[in-house]
Amino acid sequence: MKRRSLALVLAMLTMLLSIPVYAASEKGTITFGDAGWESNKFHNAVAGKVAKEVYDYDWEETPGSSAVVHEGLLIGEIDVQMEEWTDNLPKYLADLDAGKLQELGINFDDNYQGIYVPRYVIEGDPERGIEPTAPDLKHIRDLKQYPEVFADPENPSKGRMYGAITGWEVDNILQRKFAHYGLDESFVYFSPGSDTALQTAIIDAYDKGEPVAAYYWEPTALLGMYDMVLLEDEPYRDEAAFNAGETELPPMRVTVGVSNAFYDDPKNADMVQFLEKYHTSSELTSEALAYMEENKANYEETAEWFLKEHDELVDDWLNEEDAATLREALDEKGGKGRRSIYDFPVQLPIDFTAIDKSVRDFSVKHDGFFGAVTRGLTDFVNAIQSVLEFIPWFVLIAAVFFATWKLLGKISTALLYAVLLFLVGAVGYWDMMNETLAIIIASVLISLLLGFPLGVLISASERADRIVRPILDTMQTMPVFVYLIPALLFFGLGKAPGVIATTIYAVVPMIRLTSLGIRGIDPEVVEASVAFGSTWMQSLLKVKIPQALPTIMTGINQTLMMAISMVVTTSMIGVRGLGMEVLDGVNKIEIGRGLISGIAVVIIAVILDRITQGFVKQSEVKHDGR
Repeated sequence: MKRRSLALVLAMLTMLLSIPVYAASEKGTITFGDAGWESNKFHNAVAGKVAKEVYDYDWEETPGSSAVVHEGLLIGEIDVQMEEWTDNLPKYLADLDAGKLQELGINFDDNYQGIYVPRYVIEGDPERGIEPTAPDLKHIRDLKQYPEVFADPENPSKGRMYGAITGWEVDNILQRKFAHYGLDESFVYFSPGSDTALQTAIIDAYDKGEPVAAYYWEPTALLGMYDMVLLEDEPYRDEAAFNAGETELPPMRVTVGVSNAFYDDPKNADMVQFLEKYHTSSELTSEALAYMEENKANYEETAEWFLKEHDELVDDWLNEEDAATLREALDEKGGKGRRSIYDFPVQLPIDFTAIDKSVRDFSVKHDGFFGAVTRGLTDFVNAIQSVLEFIPWFVLIAAVFFATWKLLGKISTALLYAVLLFLVGAVGYWDMMNETLAIIIASVLISLLLGFPLGVLISASERADRIVRPILDTMQTMPVFVYLIPALLFFGLGKAPGVIATTIYAVVPMIRLTSLGIRGIDPEVVEASVAFGSTWMQSLLKVKIPQALPTIMTGINQTLMMAISMVVTTSMIGVRGLGMEVLDGVNKIEIGRGLISGIAVVIIAVILDRITQGFVKQSEVKHDGR
């Protein structure tokens, strides 16, 4: 038996050793910038395929916003950026003139961008039973006639126009255009926070057959899939008029940029020469993205298809010998890819598209319910914000001073927090603070209303505890960005999804600590109350909750802190306030702006934490006193 086992082990080792082992490239790894959108990833895959098969590089991608990727290029942490959207990077020309990077050529320059609306808004769609709601809409200025058509869910008296991604230079130009055409009188310029949020807003509205006016650009799979109309604008005159928002957004030069370190390294000469010749078009890129969407292919599979489908580009980019090498690699299944020893043996056929479609269909089917919830949450947040804005700044600062003084017992500490809160207003963030506080307060109140009774329930039932615990574990360990996806699909962009996502993330400690506090009570105390004739409800209200109050207060404190930690995250789905200011600073690499707004968030967090901690200590003192 032992001999057979030994023979089997030796046979397996021999088989494994006979498999060719993938070796790292001698030339090293090229790091491509991934600014987050589809066309960038596609061009990375095409250039990466050539780098791998022809020049024997490995390649990888480093993600970030367009400004972050550009900054990585300047400092050499990113070697190649296949899509430098030059007009969206305020520093691009200055950095290029200063020799901080190398521009190797133009990837494409026939792309369009601007404000798009679905065609059914103008012409209707008989097949879907949609009547035209803005038949005379042709020019951007014509939007002024239809604010009620594009009504803002958070401010129905005005329309909503979705702007560009926070941090892009075109976002500033669009805001000037918005004012130039007088749209600010009847419309709200809504910053979506991220490409994902903007895309979701358009897709969600299109699936429901609702009007939407939003900035977007080509080439993208979205504009290839949906019938959208680019609104007209004044013809381009000069750069000054363009920057002032008075003319159309002309096609942009999307260039291929490399770091100086990569450019100057002699071993990269062939790769640099290839990238200098690399040139596509918006039409070709859109074609590839449409293929990827229709065939559910990944970026590398799409790159292989593209190189075979447009073989003429191979001759344009490469010399005869290198072109032959690439074609040979493309004809071989997998090229020089990793061998089977590195591939996981099982691939479950999960249809992500079917999951997405079912969720979207559910959202469309129950749009009335989700719309009602959205309106209710928006009104709730607006009411809280109205109260905060009604309170004069000096009254709120005085209230913080007296609250911290009474709770913490130190006048010097109370004075410090009052001064810190004053500084938030002094740097111009008072109104943003009120917007942020409204979201936090609404989320915490809902978390308490849901979390406290649920915590009481599972404290009284082992079965309920076994059912709820794995759900809480999942909610607590799930990446917070995952909460944004269903919030976006069901509730759109803005305050309502921000409250939903924050509540889901922040409610867990309230449930856990309420249950923990009640379970931690001495059983003899509860038994004594029952012995004296208390009902279950009387025992709960007069014995269990008072005894568990310190732990419950700690749960409130933790819920509050987790809600604050979502401030920046929810800005990615259009929640305005200090989080959006932080995101804007990060996207634009504006260190001062990001730092000061971030400090403002910290000040609010510290003050709220100290106030709730004061309540916790007071409840502990009362508890010990009993």
